[in-house]
Amino acid sequence: MTVKYLYSRRRLSTTAREALYDRCRGGADYPTCNICSQLILVGDAWDESHDPEGSPHCFGGVETGVAHRTCNRRHGAEVVRPLDAKATRNRQKHIGAFQTRHKLPGGRMDWRKRKLDGSVVMRS
Repeated sequence: MTVKYLYSRRRLSTTAREALYDRCRGGADYPTCNICSQLILVGDAWDESHDPEGSPHCFGGVETGVAHRTCNRRHGAEVVRPLDAKATRNRQKHIGAFQTRHKLPGGRMDWRKRKLDGSVVMRS
């Protein structure tokens, strides 16, 4: 069974990449990377990037710019993915979808209850 992601991304077409490059360039000769603030020169590999101060795409962010490919991949791996993973884990715990694989004997979800005096009774 395959999982369909809610926020599937499509690759930008050549025309859309050109329009994004020109929009981010503005009146200057070259656009600046929105992560490291250096120029993206001709021949540099670049990607569409979400504004680091704004909301990432996985949280519904829509404001985009251009960034060096290495800057964008590093920012995604160090900042965005861990943040998305933490938000997913928190939501799973909040709605009760998370269950541990190794339950503690006498724990909250066990049929036994250990009392303070050390005796074990059936949980009612």
